[in-house]
Amino acid sequence: MRQSPLPISHHNSIGPINDVTAAGTGLPGGAAPGRRRSTGRRRRCGRLLAAASALTLVCAATAACSAGGAHSASATGCAAYKAYQGHEGSTVTVSSSLTGTEAERFEASVAEFEKCTGIDVAHTGTTELRSQLLNGSGADLSTNKGASPSSQDNPENLPDLAIVPQPGMVAELVDTGVVHPLPNTVNSNVEAGWDRHWIQVGIHASVPYAAPLMASVKSLVWYSPDAFKKAGYEVPSTWGELEALTRKVRADHPDGSVTPWCVGASDGESTGWVMTDWLEDTMLSTQGSGAYETWASHRVPIDSTGAVEALDTVESLVLTDRSVAGGRGSIISRTPAQAGADLVKGSCLMLHASSSYESRFPEGTAITDADGANPVTVQAPGPTGGAATDAASDAVTDGAGSATASGGTAATTASPTPSGPKVSAFVTPVSDRGSDAVLVGTDYLVAFARSDAVGAVMEYLTSQEWARTRMAMGGVATAHQGVDPDLAPSDVGKRATGLLQSRQMTVEMDASDSMPVGVGSSAMWMGLSRWSTGAMTAKEALTQAESAWPEQK
Repeated sequence: MRQSPLPISHHNSIGPINDVTAAGTGLPGGAAPGRRRSTGRRRRCGRLLAAASALTLVCAATAACSAGGAHSASATGCAAYKAYQGHEGSTVTVSSSLTGTEAERFEASVAEFEKCTGIDVAHTGTTELRSQLLNGSGADLSTNKGASPSSQDNPENLPDLAIVPQPGMVAELVDTGVVHPLPNTVNSNVEAGWDRHWIQVGIHASVPYAAPLMASVKSLVWYSPDAFKKAGYEVPSTWGELEALTRKVRADHPDGSVTPWCVGASDGESTGWVMTDWLEDTMLSTQGSGAYETWASHRVPIDSTGAVEALDTVESLVLTDRSVAGGRGSIISRTPAQAGADLVKGSCLMLHASSSYESRFPEGTAITDADGANPVTVQAPGPTGGAATDAASDAVTDGAGSATASGGTAATTASPTPSGPKVSAFVTPVSDRGSDAVLVGTDYLVAFARSDAVGAVMEYLTSQEWARTRMAMGGVATAHQGVDPDLAPSDVGKRATGLLQSRQMTVEMDASDSMPVGVGSSAMWMGLSRWSTGAMTAKEALTQAESAWPEQK
């Protein structure tokens, strides 16, 4: 069997997750990546500069931002970008699966860099990133036998840089020969900010090819604190309590008007990834890290007994009658965003999704702590200044519930008593056989072109300063050790970042994202999509994925 191309887990000598929670780094519930899929295209510089200016005002009002280090743009202006200058008039293209609010915030995070360096960072978000990159790289997508070798020449349809949400795709792209090794300055940035287990994902044949940019905690269940309080429900602390809560919600609503779970797995060519997250997190929570790692590294087949049991557990929890909004048959026609809207409307009470999901809730949703306090309101990008609005509205708030810019103007709509619905998140609880570990996802930066301008953009995106800037805009977490978790505007973001950075935690990499692309990001997605509707058994769906595993070379 071909082994997984990356390390599956990171272990430390730790106390239980409850101890992490007590220290202020865990999420509600006694213990703790998307993917992002929808089409978007970069807005031009004038709009983004306004967003960057808004962020600068926000940073001026927060101690965390003002302590930003030697390259803090808010403190030193363009002098902060001196190391990246000298490439005026250059354009560097970047492709990603970041869209919507997430794309707006990424673009705003490089706006001041563009202004001060004269480098145009042309970002495009796409629902077809996998096809774009692998077709451009020379990979044979007509079979599941892996990538076909190509030359080091950069095909015209490849961008200069890509932010890749699946480590398995990184390995596949490296195999084609079109990915350039990280420049020494970029590799130095990575080694200075990230622990080794995150870095190893991007190393192939002892050569660093990919740099971690952002990370997310996938072992999360989103819910409404107000809805729970009104119904008398408590956040479950064990898997058994989660099952009991699911049964209780069904019993309280025999007509199915309110269901325990919200699920949407329709996402273009990526339909089905939501169900792989369910499979992986359930296996980790109910069978523990040892069983999960054995399966994720392909030391046992994908359709092993443990994996089948995990899917059966998901089915009994989520897919039975009156368990999911819209019924089982609606899962692959409903999008993840629609599932979030269902949660906000109150037609369902729990949504399994990563920490990065907060950017996908409907406009006006307030992200809160477990008590429904400390709200940060989700703002949709506007037609002329969306990213600026996001940057301002997601600022860290003062004691009055609003951030104040340096000129005395309110820079956020966050309020202690928001008019919109409130949501928070708790960590997926574990069974007696489970372990204190969380499932995580990571985005990686890779380069298909070499130039001084490309190197400058890569160096900035992997810097501590960019990580801090992006964190302050909201909607992301990071394992970068140079970023204060308190920079995250929302309580969920703070706590997710604390978990990712904690050396008292065990993190397990998303298995399907780490498998060969034809397996984890194709055959498994398709198989679990059919399983979710009842068209396949758990065994049949997983056997389909196992059959797609490339033969050992």
